[in-house]
Amino acid sequence: MRLRSSARLLLTRCSLNRTALPGALLAALSVAGPAVLAGGQDPAPALSRVGRLLVPAALAAPAPRSAAARVAILATSPGAARTTLHIAAVGGAQAGPALATIQHLSDAVVRARVVPRTSIVVATADTSPARDRSFNASLFRIEPHAEPVALCDGVVHASRPLVTAGGRVFVSRGVAGPEPPRDGDLARLRVDALTIDEVDLATGATRTAHRHTGYLAFLAGEWNGELVVYRVSPGSADIVLVNPDSGTTRVIAPSIPPFARDFSIDAATGALVFQERHETNPGMWVIDRIDLARGKRTRLEVSASNGLAPHVWPGGGLAYTPTRATGLFLVGARATVRGPLGAGVDAIQAVSSDAAWVAALHTNPSAFAVPFAIHVESGEVAAIPAPSGARIAVAGFTTAKEEP
Repeated sequence: MRLRSSARLLLTRCSLNRTALPGALLAALSVAGPAVLAGGQDPAPALSRVGRLLVPAALAAPAPRSAAARVAILATSPGAARTTLHIAAVGGAQAGPALATIQHLSDAVVRARVVPRTSIVVATADTSPARDRSFNASLFRIEPHAEPVALCDGVVHASRPLVTAGGRVFVSRGVAGPEPPRDGDLARLRVDALTIDEVDLATGATRTAHRHTGYLAFLAGEWNGELVVYRVSPGSADIVLVNPDSGTTRVIAPSIPPFARDFSIDAATGALVFQERHETNPGMWVIDRIDLARGKRTRLEVSASNGLAPHVWPGGGLAYTPTRATGLFLVGARATVRGPLGAGVDAIQAVSSDAAWVAALHTNPSAFAVPFAIHVESGEVAAIPAPSGARIAVAGFTTAKEEP
């Protein structure tokens, strides 16, 4: 694949690695475009002050249904070489205490997941000071009141580990290939040796489930015991299902543009939903749905905004941000959700095991992301209290309790 200088900013290793980031982080690049909003646009909610944080009034009071819901979050202060684990009660008044701390490079990107039915969090963070950040992250096992353990390195920068419903942990790793020669005004992307590896939580031992030579091998999710992997190679991009035990690979979408991100899976219908660049109009973005059994592709939305951040809603429906001016909208579900925190991009990060709550991050340019929760059936919004002045990574809902 050869790219002209005008396209170089769109398809670089940094832009490819953004597929591992929440779509909310792309809010600063959003372009307002036309969107059909059922019932019109709601006004921005009133604001209240909770501590030193200005938030919508909806988050200022505890939610009546939030007693049993707790979320594991990781907080990183700007410039810090450490990140702290906290357990936040949905609808609580303040962030819980730091229960564990991991050490990493200054200003590292941290991404995390909760291991189901445990108090364990697995997180990736930058640890290698090499100038090339492509594979500079390590995977950590973190538990409240225990010393974190570094399980493996060589993990893709800014990628999030995948934890299956059965508690198996997978990461994207790689080894850099040779730097390609420059060719006048044309730029070539480096081709790397990429793997999807399973990591043993007890020992850190790794086992390769899938190998790929190209630019990206991204863990998009799990369906029926198989891994959904988005791959970008010279001249092509595809989506495949990988059996993690046998390594058998089945192609689901053989040819799509190399800009897909914000993947979520509707387990009930066996569908993968994601954002992608339009095939023929580079100024437009789309939300597509792919049937994982048959490979049938359906278009759900077309927009000029590149911060759509789509996510399947538990029980049916789609949550996404039509434009930064609207905030989150929910369509096709019983609950009504329209811009609960006002203007910004709202990216869903996790769903509780009982599918009663979703956790999301509300993001605006030049501001710290605000974590919040939405009750799936009612659409009620509740705060997820977090340390102020820090970047927050939502690991997921947990059974662990907030402890001093």
